[in-house]
Amino acid sequence: MRVIRIQDVCDKIALSRTSLWRLCKTTDFPRPIQLGGRVAGFLEHEIDAWLEQQAAQRHKAQGVKSG
Repeated sequence: MRVIRIQDVCDKIALSRTSLWRLCKTTDFPRPIQLGGRVAGFLEHEIDAWLEQQAAQRHKAQGVKSG
């Protein structure tokens, strides 16, 4: 299990920190975990699963079979 920092998540999903926090509050985006004090991170496998879910929804909307 790997924890990645907020900036790494932003880079991975190509969004700003503000957009990342908005996703966390308003969607099913994975929630951060507190690492101590004011430091937070995300479980990388949860971020990867979310990205795969987004891709699958895109393919479904376009009528493309994933596989």
